[in-house]
Amino acid sequence: MKEEQIIHTHQKISQIVNSLINDNTFQTSHISIGLALIHEFLLNGGSEFFRISRRKIMKHSQVKSLGTYHRCMKELVKKNLITYNPSYHPKLGSEVSFV
Repeated sequence: MKEEQIIHTHQKISQIVNSLINDNTFQTSHISIGLALIHEFLLNGGSEFFRISRRKIMKHSQVKSLGTYHRCMKELVKKNLITYNPSYHPKLGSEVSFV
């Protein structure tokens, strides 16, 4: 990674974490999913758009309920923290980016 990209990635992660911890409407499941998304973001080299699998995010965030996962993702989108384009392809994965 170039230094400029590292700085941008650090700023983006700081912004996301601040949004997660400063919003009193977010519960621990939102924060856990947010951290799992940050993990995937970093694994994908900090690229603007990255692909996720629901199974991985649920595993890393320790969210057990599909309903909780979908509710949290919907609320993260509603709060303009992420964009989320679900994929119904079993291998392709959904596309996510941080706003």
